[in-house]
Amino acid sequence: MKEHLERTELPSVSLLQKTPSSPVSCHATGFYPDRATLSWRKGEEELHEDVDHGEMLLNPDGTFQMSVDLNVSSVPPEDWSSYKCVFQLSGGKEITTTLDKNQIRTNWGKPVSSSNHPGAAVIIVILVVLLLPVGVAIRFCIRTRNNPAAFSGDPSQQAASHMLNNNNHL
Repeated sequence: MKEHLERTELPSVSLLQKTPSSPVSCHATGFYPDRATLSWRKGEEELHEDVDHGEMLLNPDGTFQMSVDLNVSSVPPEDWSSYKCVFQLSGGKEITTTLDKNQIRTNWGKPVSSSNHPGAAVIIVILVVLLLPVGVAIRFCIRTRNNPAAFSGDPSQQAASHMLNNNNHL
């Protein structure tokens, strides 16, 4: 039990961004114990401006996760390599991740599936509403062509047609 509590687990660190205009989030997960820091640096200087620290959260496996966001809207792309996300576990070695567009995990720029797009459901409903009357009209035309007496106004022709159809099915 004591060894379990004194264990050290290093995190997996990822850079995430929801949209091109949103902050870049440095996310560390799977570390233990919870005595850890996560920050953004430019060169050797820790940043406090344009930085938003998230809460430390407990994972289901007993390890922890945390994130820190950097607003990159004012950072020119050529300066990105001077920014680093730094994770440190209670006095241990630092894990640094350089801000690099190629290392950022995103979900933008990928095709949106129709299940995530509410407009697709609206289009499907409209198509069904428009095509249903067309289908009914086509069926009516086909039945009229195959049995014109069944749709005439003369009751004697309708009765004769009905008797013929019933005899055909015997």
